[in-house]
Amino acid sequence: MFISQTTINNLNELIQRFFQHNRTWDNFLGFSNIEWALHNFNNVFHHGLAHLYPLLADKCSDVLLDFNVTPKYGTTNADFRTYESIEDFFFVNIEEHKETYDLLCKTINEANANGDLNVAKEIDGLLRMFNKFIAQAILLKDKAEVYGDALWAFDANAEQFYILDEIKEELTSD
Repeated sequence: MFISQTTINNLNELIQRFFQHNRTWDNFLGFSNIEWALHNFNNVFHHGLAHLYPLLADKCSDVLLDFNVTPKYGTTNADFRTYESIEDFFFVNIEEHKETYDLLCKTINEANANGDLNVAKEIDGLLRMFNKFIAQAILLKDKAEVYGDALWAFDANAEQFYILDEIKEELTSD
């Protein structure tokens, strides 16, 4: 066999994590659009970020399918969270990205330990891609701190904060 059960389990957990990121962002974007009128921010980051997470899940699914393993799509948690400020959300977002980063590293390390070198190399590429999502999360947190209560300015300048154009192109091009 070319892929161990441990690696299969980790890949399925990554699929679930990426869909959870999508749910987290969809919830926040809806909330922030209504609560703080961040309509422009919503327009930029809904399709530009939230919809990219399932495409990252697809990368994991593709690895499993390459080795004739059916991906398992675990349930995601309902997300009804509200936030006192955009900074609060961006802190949560950073923490959730750290958890996913840790899972990506665990998947690579355990794949290597189990001799699943082919999978480890694939997930290493996914980790490099995910680094850009981490950079986006950090930039948004930093910009929210700089803009503070000037949410109208934060919203107006949302396009300038978007740094995933190349990743979006890579994930959406066939």
